[in-house]
Amino acid sequence: YSQVKLELHGLFHALRAVRAYIYGVHCLIVEVDAKYIKGMLNNPDMQPNATINRWIAGVLLFNPTIVHVPATKHTGADGLSRRPASAEDKDEPDDPDEWLDN
Repeated sequence: YSQVKLELHGLFHALRAVRAYIYGVHCLIVEVDAKYIKGMLNNPDMQPNATINRWIAGVLLFNPTIVHVPATKHTGADGLSRRPASAEDKDEPDDPDEWLDN
């Protein structure tokens, strides 16, 4: 995937991972260093790929407010997002498509 798709995919999986903690939050603010994610979420029907549209639908379920934070001020997240997978990391057994459909 391109960088744009990887950023969106990461946001989708991050929200999915913490969904039990953020259901019912009325003012969910997500800080990202990728400006284009905001545009993708504001115009979901402009994406030609069905997979990307499903990721967008999954993100929009939480009704987040996307705030752009420049990468120079958003350095703490890079250490977590660039960490390689370890043996202790759990695989998510459930299917994202099944989760969206339910």
